[in-house]
Amino acid sequence: MPFKTAHPSISPSKTLLRFADRIAKLSTGPVLDAPCGYGRNALALASLGCNIVGVDNDLGRLSALEQSKGPYISNDLLMGERGQITTICAELMPDRWLFAPSAFSAIVCVHFEIIDILPSLILSLQKGGYIYVETFGGHGQNFRALPHIGELRNLLGRDTELQYYKERPVGPAQLKNACVTLLAQKC
Repeated sequence: MPFKTAHPSISPSKTLLRFADRIAKLSTGPVLDAPCGYGRNALALASLGCNIVGVDNDLGRLSALEQSKGPYISNDLLMGERGQITTICAELMPDRWLFAPSAFSAIVCVHFEIIDILPSLILSLQKGGYIYVETFGGHGQNFRALPHIGELRNLLGRDTELQYYKERPVGPAQLKNACVTLLAQKC
């Protein structure tokens, strides 16, 4: 789906788009996109009617997202009711978590160091809500910040039911790090 975003070379996550309708149909409250960057995923979900809270620590990216909130239209979608996007400039840190328990009906976290904040994300997710996580790829030395094989599955624990889980080993084999993409629903 070709979306117009604040950064023209960036399009929404293709894997997230596979689940976007499922997330939008279930979303009764706000959807957290953290970090949202230029808003590629926030804009796509808002075009499906989701109200988005986009959090990022880069004010320039958030300003670009604010300026592009009008034209978030996919050529493949009919113009329907579009959701609103609210932006917050903040660091995502577990010891200074901004959001209340059960504050969001869905959470999207793409290309972020997820391990430390995953428990906070799950806490802020409503029962029955979806969490979508897509770690960054294993490029250069960033494999060091990726989870170990099976780590995210274990961190999700009994509080969620996995709907989709894909893991690919990256970096030196002895470190056992992996790129992960997952969709889970909170029980």
